[in-house]
Amino acid sequence: MTKTGWTMRLGEACVLALAVAAFSAVPTALRTSGAGGALLDGLLVGTAALLPLVTLSIVLLRAAGRGLRGVLGAGAGPTAALGIALWIGLALPALAVLAGLLKALTHHRGLGGATFGVLGAFVVVACALVARRMVEIGQGLVARGVRPLHVAAGGAVVSVLPLLVVAAWLHRASGGAGASSVGAALVDLAIAVLATALVASIELSDKLLKLASALGVPFAAVLMIAASARLESSPPLGRAVQAGGGLAAMMVSALERWTDRDGDGMGAHFGGGDCDEGDPRRHPGAEDVPGDGIDQDCSGADTPRPEAPAKAPAAAPGSAPPPSSGTPAPAPSAPEPAGKALDPSRPDILLITLDTVRADHTSAYGYDQKTTPHLEELAARGVVFEHAYATGSDTQRALAPLVSGKPLSQTPHNRREWPTLADEIDTVAERMKRAGYATAAVVSFTWLSEDRGFAQGFDRFEPVYREEHPERSVTGALATRAALSVLEDLGKKDAPIFLWIHLFDAHERYLEHAGLRFGRGQPGLYDGEIAFVDKQIGQIAAFVSKWSRASRVAWIVHGSHGEGFGEHGDKGHGSSLYEEMIRVPLVVALPGGRPGRYGDGAVSTLDVAPTVLALASAPLDGVSGVSLLPHARLEPTAPRHPPVLAYASKRVALIDWPLKLMVIERKKQNRNFLFDLGADPRETKDLSEDRPDDVARLVKLAAEIAPSP
Repeated sequence: MTKTGWTMRLGEACVLALAVAAFSAVPTALRTSGAGGALLDGLLVGTAALLPLVTLSIVLLRAAGRGLRGVLGAGAGPTAALGIALWIGLALPALAVLAGLLKALTHHRGLGGATFGVLGAFVVVACALVARRMVEIGQGLVARGVRPLHVAAGGAVVSVLPLLVVAAWLHRASGGAGASSVGAALVDLAIAVLATALVASIELSDKLLKLASALGVPFAAVLMIAASARLESSPPLGRAVQAGGGLAAMMVSALERWTDRDGDGMGAHFGGGDCDEGDPRRHPGAEDVPGDGIDQDCSGADTPRPEAPAKAPAAAPGSAPPPSSGTPAPAPSAPEPAGKALDPSRPDILLITLDTVRADHTSAYGYDQKTTPHLEELAARGVVFEHAYATGSDTQRALAPLVSGKPLSQTPHNRREWPTLADEIDTVAERMKRAGYATAAVVSFTWLSEDRGFAQGFDRFEPVYREEHPERSVTGALATRAALSVLEDLGKKDAPIFLWIHLFDAHERYLEHAGLRFGRGQPGLYDGEIAFVDKQIGQIAAFVSKWSRASRVAWIVHGSHGEGFGEHGDKGHGSSLYEEMIRVPLVVALPGGRPGRYGDGAVSTLDVAPTVLALASAPLDGVSGVSLLPHARLEPTAPRHPPVLAYASKRVALIDWPLKLMVIERKKQNRNFLFDLGADPRETKDLSEDRPDDVARLVKLAAEIAPSP
C-alpha cells in the first residue's frame, strides 16, 4: 500500500467531499429554484457552502476509522460506517412519518410529544436491528463473490433514497420556498452525514490518489471562489438560497450576518443588500422618507415626495395662454378628471389587511403601549368594531374570503396545504371591475400569488415579496411604496379605485425596528412589528390627505388573525380559537362619516367583502357575510349583527356576544367550552358545566348557520 502524506490525504478528502457536497446540495438547488433562483446557481452555492464541513468530517472520519480498525480489525471501520449510515437513513424517514401521523391524529401537544417519545424509541431500535441485518446480508453477498463496491452502492441507495423522498416532500409542502426551514436543514444534514459516512470508507487507487492530491485542493478552492463571486454579483441569488431554507441556507445566512457591521440585521455580502454598513438606518426594507435626498431602503433612488397638485391661476376671459418655456410641466400627481365628475356615491376604497395583528395589542383598542397611533387617528373619524373576529386562526381561512367573498370551505380550491383558488370563482375584484372600478392589489406574502388565483379581477397586481422574502426580511416599506405608486397612477383616471393593501410584517419572524421598542422577548418584538405596520398606515394616510381625491376615500382596515404567546398553552396561530388568535381590529372610516364604536354584537372579517361591494353598489349575490355599512354609518335602525363563526383544524367557535362557544371535534364526543367574554375577556373560566342550556342553544345555532362545504 502506498504511504500517503498529509497533502495527499487532504487532496483525497477534497475530491471525496466535492462528490458528497454536490450530492447533498441537490435539495438546496431545488429549493433555490422554487424561491426564484436558478437551479445550477443553487447547486453551486449549496456545494460550496457544504464543502468545508464535509471535507473536515471526512478527514476526521478517516482518522477515526484508522483507530477503529487498529482496535477491532481491518473490516471494522467500513462495516461500522455502513451500519450507522443505514441506521440513520432508515430511522429519520420513519420518525418523520410517525411525526406526521401524530400531527394529523393528535391535537394535544403534551400527549403528542409523549406518544412520539415512546413510539420513536421503538422505531429507532427497530431501525437499528434492520440496519444490522442488512449489513449482515451485505457481508454475506461479499463472501459469495459480489464486489464490495456494488454492495456499498446498494447500501447508499437504501439509506439515502428515503431521505431524498422526505426532502422532496418538504420542498412540496413548503410551496418550494422555505416554509419548513428547520426540517429542511435536518434532512440536508442527515443526507450529508450519510453520504460522508459511506464515502469515508472508500479507498482510492494509487493512480486516482495521485490525481486527487494534485487537483483536489485547487479545484475545491476554485469552486468556493466561483460561488462567492456569484453571490457577490447577484444578491437575489443569496436571498433565494436563504428563502429556500435548509443547511446551506443557514450557513449562507450566517455569513451574511457576519458582514453586518452596523447591526441593522442586513449584511452587505452573501445575499445581503445593505448599501451602507456604517448607518443602521439604511438597509433593504427600511422606511424610505420621501424627498429627503437619502436612499434609506437601498432601492437605488430616494422616494419622491408626494406633492399636492398646484392650482393654476384662472386666466382672464379671452386672454392668451402663458408662453411655454420649452420644458413640459410635470403632470399633477392625481388630477380630477376633466369633464367627468366622479360619482360621490361610489367612493375610492382602500382595504388594508394587517396580517397577524390581534386587537388587544393595538392602542386603538386600549392597549397600554402606543403601538397604533395612526390607526387611532383613523378610528377618530370612523367606526371601531369592538368585537371583530377572523374567519379562522390560520392564514388560509383568514385571507381567502377577502378574495372569494366566501369561507374557504365554500370557495372552490384544490387540496394543497396552500391551495390554488379556482378560476370559476367570481371574485370580489371581478365584481368591482364590472361595477366600473379600477382594481389593484399590493400583496406581501408568497401564497397571495397570481398562479394561486389571487390576481383574478385586478387590473394591477403588485407582489412585493419578489423583492424581499416576507418571512425573513421587511416588506412593509416596499408595500407602501407600491401602494402610493398605484394611487398616483390610478388617480389620473376617471374611474373610482379599489385598492387592497396587504401588510405582512407583524407575522413571525419578528424583527426589531429602530425607535420601536416595547419590551423584551417575543411579545415586545411583536408590538414593535405592529407599530412598524402602523407607520405604513400613517404614510399612506399622509399621501391621501394631500391627494386631490382625499374627500372621497373610504377606509377599511382590519387584522387577518391574531397571535398567541402561550396564554392558553399555544403559541403562534392556527392551532386554537381563543381570543388572542381570532379577535382582530376592524375600523371603517367613510367619507363624511361620524366617529363612533359598535359593540352591540360580534362581527366577522367575512363581512369585509360584502361591505366593499355595498360601497361600490356592486352585486352581492352568492357572497357570505353581512354588509357593515349600516353600522359604519351609525344608522339608528341598523340591526344587531348575527352571531359569527371562526374555524381552526378540528375546532369551531361561535361568538354570540358576550357568550362564546368553542367546540373541539373528537371521534367519540366533542368537547365544548363556554365563556362569558363580557365578564371574563381572558377566557379563564369554562362555564359549560354550569350553563348547559346555553351550550345546547349555541351548539344548535352553530349547526344552523355553519356553511356547508
